[in-house]
Amino acid sequence: MKTVKRGDKNFESALDYLQKKFFHSGGGPDAEEIWSRNKRETTEDKFVSLYATNAVISRSIKRNRKDIVAVQYNKDGAELFYDVAAIRGGEYLIKPDNEEM
Repeated sequence: MKTVKRGDKNFESALDYLQKKFFHSGGGPDAEEIWSRNKRETTEDKFVSLYATNAVISRSIKRNRKDIVAVQYNKDGAELFYDVAAIRGGEYLIKPDNEEM
């Protein structure tokens, strides 16, 4: 996997490349999206990562580009590393049950 960090001269061009590459990419039947948030990374390294093989990459870059601190990618997918302060807890991925609201 190729790694590019914020501050590298090709960081913005790597984000542009990934946003374009994964735009409207369904990823096929084996497409995946994996959020990784663990206490050590959030406390020591201050990041949360997202790995995906589909349009989630393009939409995530478009939605919040400024808080991406690094990316790793290859021909199959990409991993975006977000500043921990930009990401809500995992429970916000779940739609609330309207009866509970």
